[in-house]
Amino acid sequence: MKKLTALCLALLMALTLCACGSSAEDNLGKYTCTSIVMGDVNLGGGDEWIELQADGKAVLYMMSQTYNAEYTLEDSAFSLSVDGQAVATGTLENNTIRVDLQGMTCVFEKPAEAQ
Repeated sequence: MKKLTALCLALLMALTLCACGSSAEDNLGKYTCTSIVMGDVNLGGGDEWIELQADGKAVLYMMSQTYNAEYTLEDSAFSLSVDGQAVATGTLENNTIRVDLQGMTCVFEKPAEAQ
């Protein structure tokens, strides 16, 4: 009986830890560009941003143009597509998106107040 109780408690603790992980909703929101690097040149941040929405939808604002986009996120692997074409691949970790976007390395961060 003690073994069964111990097993049930261990299972309950494991389930509790799983519930503490982040959810997909934690990643939703607007990420502003903090860095654009092209080759060896750091162009700094810009007015660019990505807004992740529910159901894999996104809005990308780049070079004064707004694009309706789709994104996928598997673990930390992030991919962004516009009109079915992959335009950026990289990672989303710790409220930071790092992607290769048309030959540029771009970093987008979620502002602290939006977290």
